[in-house]
Parts: sequence; structure tokens; C-alpha cells
Amino acid sequence: MNKLVIVTYVLRALGFVLVLLSLFGHSLILNLFPGLEGQSINPIFYSGIGVYLIGAVLYFFVNKKLRAEKRRQQIEEAEGRVFGDKNSDEEK
Repeated sequence: MNKLVIVTYVLRALGFVLVLLSLFGHSLILNLFPGLEGQSINPIFYSGIGVYLIGAVLYFFVNKKLRAEKRRQQIEEAEGRVFGDKNSDEEK
């Protein structure tokens, strides 16, 4: 599997965890970062959404590129099967 695809999965998982942590893990966040007591935890939520969106957009473009390469290869193979037989007959 392509390394960039793996990175996109990791980014999306990290974003998902950050969003869940900000929604359901207030006490855990405050235990890890005691300086946030009395402050909003919204930056963690927004950073989770941002990280997830970055991973999703990267995956979209990488997957689009991989599909285009696969489609191009299938077209070349099909042309080789169709026109390869005719070219070999003309050469003889």
C-alpha cells in the first residue's frame, strides 16, 4: 500500500479521536492539560475536524490519481489485446 494512503488513514483516525476526546473526554483532557481548566476545549474539537479534513482531502486526491493510473493501464491492456493481434498479422 502506498505510504501516502497510510498517512491519510492515520490523519483521519487522529482527527476522529480528537473529536471524540473533545466531546466525551473533558476530564481526561483536563487531567492531561491542567492549564486548560476554566477554558474552552473547542480548539481540540476544531483541530480534530481540521486534521480529519486534511486526511480526507489528501486521500481524495491520492485515490483519484491511483484510479486514473489503474484505468489508463486497463485501457492500454485492452488496446493491446484488440490491436496487438492485428499488428502481429500485418507484420508477418
